[in-house]
Amino acid sequence: MLARTKIYIARLVNLLLFAYSYLFSKIFNKVKVYNSPLALHIETSSRCDLGCLFCDRGQGIISRPTDFLTLKDFQKIINKIPKSIYWITLYFQGEPLLDKTIIEKIKYLRTNNYYVEISTNAQNISKEIATALVESGLNRIIISMDGVTQSTYEKYRINGNINKVYEAINNLLDTKIFLHKKNPKIIVQYIVFKHNEDEIEIFKKIIKKIKVKTKIKSAQLDSNSIDYLPNNDRYRRYNINNNILQRKKKPPRPCYRLWKEIILLQNGQIAICCQDKNGDYINDNWYNTDIKKIWKSEKINNLRLATIKGTPLEICNNCDI
Repeated sequence: MLARTKIYIARLVNLLLFAYSYLFSKIFNKVKVYNSPLALHIETSSRCDLGCLFCDRGQGIISRPTDFLTLKDFQKIINKIPKSIYWITLYFQGEPLLDKTIIEKIKYLRTNNYYVEISTNAQNISKEIATALVESGLNRIIISMDGVTQSTYEKYRINGNINKVYEAINNLLDTKIFLHKKNPKIIVQYIVFKHNEDEIEIFKKIIKKIKVKTKIKSAQLDSNSIDYLPNNDRYRRYNINNNILQRKKKPPRPCYRLWKEIILLQNGQIAICCQDKNGDYINDNWYNTDIKKIWKSEKINNLRLATIKGTPLEICNNCDI
């Protein structure tokens, strides 16, 4: 009990240090980082079973090999990260439920009192997997469902089956009821394109009946994808200027994500945020370098300074914050 209390206090202190560091940097235009990351993203799987349209992994744009993070290497990471980290997500550019050791990894994190989240295309949640997920202690699961009919859904989720998504949600709900569990919290995410925006209200009604939370998200598009931009401006991440997509919002100055989180890729590379799909900005390898050193390294601080000065990185052009 005492050890758990110490962890909670360390995480609260870390949260306060994050707020102080970010606000100091923002006000005085100087990089100060007194905190450890609040959140850690670990790519346990860089493989995926779908070919989603604007996903770098689904379209084969990501150059690094596809594989799974071994349980042994995963445990090594967790054993040496700061205990003040609170939130750990087990996904990035891959489908986490293809990883046969994902349940063991979730259990290992929960044993160490971390809040754990995964995001999935829900093509692999049988009753057996649903039971394992609920029993693992997983805190939250995000399920992608970008349409309510197969014809709409598969336009983006190429090779996906919408019936498997419905089945996955039902399996999780039934299992939670059977096992008398409140977790995992289920969030059903809907990415909006022109071809599926007409089904948003139907989607909301369907999900409301089963009392699950929804998340409506704007789509990340590339420069040749104007035809996929929703008609409703509410769901657009971009404006069209001279037939070119331009981000509607200016990036935050500085970008708080660089003070909040970091991503460990399956092959050992480091990504600075969710837009850094290939880990192009940091050359250090988490296999060989202490995460604390990487977090406060000159390389990352230079990137932080760039956003303080209002010089966003190229990847900022597609950001959703």
